[in-house]
Amino acid sequence: MEIKAINLTKKFGNNIALDSISFDIKGKGIIGYLGPNGAGKTTTFKIFSNLVKANSGEAFINGINIKNYKIALKNVSALVDQPEPYDEMTIQEFLEFIGRIRGIDEKLVENRIEAISKELRLEDSSKKCGQLSKGNKQRVVIAAVLLPDTDILLLDEPTSGLDPAEAYDIKRLLKKLGKTKLIILSSHLLDEIKELCDYVILLDKGKIIAQGSINSIIKKFGRGKGEKGLEKAYINLVRGRT
Repeated sequence: MEIKAINLTKKFGNNIALDSISFDIKGKGIIGYLGPNGAGKTTTFKIFSNLVKANSGEAFINGINIKNYKIALKNVSALVDQPEPYDEMTIQEFLEFIGRIRGIDEKLVENRIEAISKELRLEDSSKKCGQLSKGNKQRVVIAAVLLPDTDILLLDEPTSGLDPAEAYDIKRLLKKLGKTKLIILSSHLLDEIKELCDYVILLDKGKIIAQGSINSIIKKFGRGKGEKGLEKAYINLVRGRT
């Protein structure tokens, strides 16, 4: 399992969303992808999901260039930019629809839906998605992301809109999945990153300004302990106070 960026650059008009970023992430585990709003986190996920094209540089998944997306994305699932399920579909219909799109065997889909629904404590699967609260819609989308059981997950703020109990269920599941999968996790919640991740990449204004283990980032930029140390490191880095 590997995700690699080489001098990846993306522009939207005169705005540089990503400015020649490079990283190489290998193996199982949960990697925190941090930065303020507009730093380039979602743009990175969109490039690795083939939702937008980079202007220059290269993106690889398991050694396969994302330009060959039909092959590169077979073992990838992504939650990008807060999507929602289709209001007119029931939870069951939506997840079955996603299963067909991903080419999963019908019998396997039913087993996967049942297992994931139990893990995420989803509501009655016959309920229309349009009738769900924001938090329940988010859990249905996460269920859709997990349905194919891929080895690589790109998760853009997966606990956004969830209450503490719902977020707890998601984090518990991510810890479990991180033992066998590679998960890239974007979040503004530093306590969540500290709880789930061992390694972080920090972006600001389209550039990688730091990457390494959480302990090394805290030691170098935070000069503190635990969550507060990470918070201080983050603020020092993005506001240039080091």
